[in-house]
Amino acid sequence: GETDNAWIYMGRYARARLSSRSHLVAARRATHDDASWVSEDVSTIANRSDVLCQARQMMLVLHNPIPRARVFGFKEIYSSMVRKPKAHGEIFTHGVDFIRLMFPRAKFIFHWRENISRIAHSDFWNFEDAQSAAQEKFTRIIERFRRYAAENPEHAYATTLEGVTDQKNQTQLEGLFNFLGETLTPQLRKMAHNRGVLKDWSEEHHTRRIKKVLENGTVMVDTVQYAWRPDEVQANRKKRLAMTNTTPDVSALQ
Repeated sequence: GETDNAWIYMGRYARARLSSRSHLVAARRATHDDASWVSEDVSTIANRSDVLCQARQMMLVLHNPIPRARVFGFKEIYSSMVRKPKAHGEIFTHGVDFIRLMFPRAKFIFHWRENISRIAHSDFWNFEDAQSAAQEKFTRIIERFRRYAAENPEHAYATTLEGVTDQKNQTQLEGLFNFLGETLTPQLRKMAHNRGVLKDWSEEHHTRRIKKVLENGTVMVDTVQYAWRPDEVQANRKKRLAMTNTTPDVSALQ
């Protein structure tokens, strides 16, 4: 699911904590003639790893809960970063670099649409900018992504929606799986070429089987459903319509 730039903010927070501790150690070192600041220095180094370990543990809990998957991932849409070109660097310093610090083998896929004008024409952007301004912002960030992937091929790869779904030219799709070190099976190849309808996140629902070991040693498996259930989606739609004081058409609730 989308993390709404959460890991960029987490990286920014962690860097700020480490920076403040470094300043504290420097101040103690400058004001103490004896070696009393040494213990603080050692503690700071230990706490530095604590900050990273805590963030790493949280990421695992959120994105790869038990039973753990061999490989896990997540998606971020850098909408706020696209709006502010001056903040593009934070995608790499507080986002990519921070995650690589916690997971050295992490790989990053920068993904966009070749049809930039189609993206910029979205109502999501028209509320804020003219289409030409939005298109210029997308062009700038895409060039930044493209350049980063070219300079860091060991952990970054660039794809487009059109490229990975192109049946005639499968170079990008095959390159993606080579980059990930995964096998591109016929089933996955077929899936990439099947342009199905993408549901809104609130319409998706998933189940996960979680194994639990009781105190007496008995093993039980619970089936847990998360995200929104279809009945919850319909109830939320009715609630939103009621709040706007509109009378819904029956078909709108189906």
